Amino acid sequence: MKVMWILIVACALPLAFLASPIYSEESESSAKQPLDLPAGGQGTSEDDEDAPETIVFYGQEIEGDAFFWCLPAYSFCGDTTVFEAIKAEVTDSVNSLSVRSKMDLVAYNSETYVWRPRAQNASQSNKASAISWMDTLTTTESQCLLPAGLTTIDISNACNREGKNMIFLGGNSPHCGASTGAAYEEQCLEELTAANSERTPLHTVFVAAVYTSGQSFWESLAAMNGGTYSVVQ
Repeated sequence: MKVMWILIVACALPLAFLASPIYSEESESSAKQPLDLPAGGQGTSEDDEDAPETIVFYGQEIEGDAFFWCLPAYSFCGDTTVFEAIKAEVTDSVNSLSVRSKMDLVAYNSETYVWRPRAQNASQSNKASAISWMDTLTTTESQCLLPAGLTTIDISNACNREGKNMIFLGGNSPHCGASTGAAYEEQCLEELTAANSERTPLHTVFVAAVYTSGQSFWESLAAMNGGTYSVVQ
């Protein structure tokens, strides 16, 4: 009888061993591995492309993803000091843009000058081209803002970006040949505001280095188009 119990126990032990879970360091390591869940709160390259950027222009911070300048290419009694200072300020802002942004430049005196007929990416080559283009402009005293302003607004309207900004500069009240005084100013205000059908912010900068007349025009133009107004020397 004792022999039979010994045989039964001897046969049961291997079965009990097989039924027990096998422990190893590898199995413990696998059990502690976290689930492969997607990480939250991490930006994507698409988010970065859509993010607006901020430029500083004559001390004013302007946020957006497309920037369009309309600048005066005129001299004051042959002196181009003011124009050179404007070019330097525009150059700094253009160079600060990343390739994510769109840009264009329009200039005016008795003529309208356009760097590109449609907005361009702010690549290094395009920025260099735009800056070099400003150096080719001939300066005169005429200030025919209206056609240049309408051209700038047309370029802005054709651009499909969400955060567009226009920046208009002047150093006097606008006048163009026989079109001068309050009548021409009123015409500019009405036609430029009507053309800005998308209500894109239109910021104005009055460069009061030579003249002080005309400040009210530039202030009104900004106010009528949801932009900021500033005066610089």
